[in-house]
Amino acid sequence: MAAMLALTASPAIAAAPRMTVQTFLTKVAALKQKGMMALFSPDVSLIKAEAKTATVELKAEAKAREAAGKPPIACPPKGGQNKMSSTEFVKAMETIPVAERGMSFKDGLSRVIVAKYPCRR
Repeated sequence: MAAMLALTASPAIAAAPRMTVQTFLTKVAALKQKGMMALFSPDVSLIKAEAKTATVELKAEAKAREAAGKPPIACPPKGGQNKMSSTEFVKAMETIPVAERGMSFKDGLSRVIVAKYPCRR
């Protein structure tokens, strides 16, 4: 019994699979089809949670790079001026080639940020 509890409590087993770029784009397309009813879809919360998690992770990675003396991979403007509309973000994710859309949402987000805010070296 204790072994079963240990297995179910394991973060690797309990953690939900991460969203891919393709899953994100599929969910967004389905939400668009629902129109105003999309607001009641659980997928809205799922997408928001994935975006928040990916953003937190990317910020932590950026701080770690800075602490290690490595150059940043992207250079968004400071002070919260790096906002992107949802439409602009979806269009940017759609530019990822179909063959590469199996990458994690976080990697797709990183690619979009790097493309939008390249560092001038």
